[in-house]
Amino acid sequence: MSQQVILVVYDIREDDLRFKVARYLKKLGFSRIQKSVFVSSYTPALLAETEAGLRRIFKENTMYNLQIYVFSKASFEKRIVLSEGYTIGEEDEFLV
Repeated sequence: MSQQVILVVYDIREDDLRFKVARYLKKLGFSRIQKSVFVSSYTPALLAETEAGLRRIFKENTMYNLQIYVFSKASFEKRIVLSEGYTIGEEDEFLV
């Protein structure tokens, strides 16, 4: 079992691009923990595939903020969660 996690955080205005990123991360096995935040167990291959795929998706588009963090699973488990009251369903992804 991985001792690290990958956290992907983004702020993307364009709906189509934002939905494409979310679908890509889900396809790779990431779990959504907020509307624009995904997490997965770390492997070097997954990190490389995630970065390469996101670079392909964005190409020359620079109107976004996307960050990929890798840190210890122990640090992730020490996070303080004040609320998980909102559950994101598939229907939320396509609201316009």
